[in-house]
Amino acid sequence: MGSDSTLIEFFIQSHRDCDERWVAVERAIEGGESAAVRASWEAFSGIQRHHLEMEEQLMFPAFEAATGMTAGPTAVMRMEHSQMRGLLDQMERAIPDGDFQTVLDLGDTLLMLVQQHNQKEEGMLYPMANDVLAADWDTLKEKLEKL
Repeated sequence: MGSDSTLIEFFIQSHRDCDERWVAVERAIEGGESAAVRASWEAFSGIQRHHLEMEEQLMFPAFEAATGMTAGPTAVMRMEHSQMRGLLDQMERAIPDGDFQTVLDLGDTLLMLVQQHNQKEEGMLYPMANDVLAADWDTLKEKLEKL
């Protein structure tokens, strides 16, 4: 991302990065090598959880402060994030046992949730946040990159 990226571009790129890491997990599971699965899982879980934290710790509070909307879109997004974390936790527990089919099955559920979630964020929340946070974006982006 260039330093001149908008909030929308920044977070959409973060979504794409998470998606790419999941594809790497699927590929590793197809390959059947436990160490590769664990490594790709760690990378995916880390980036996915980091994305949720960036939104919850920095972007959502900034949006809520700017709009006064605390029971609106961010409340729905937080609830969906909680569902995602629950799935990630279940997947995490299956990894050490080598139960990669469970990881894939839960991954299918996670992927459906994430795709619907991302559409809402990219189609509604990010544009709204971009409008109200544009003036503070440079400062917010700095904080996001440090998190």
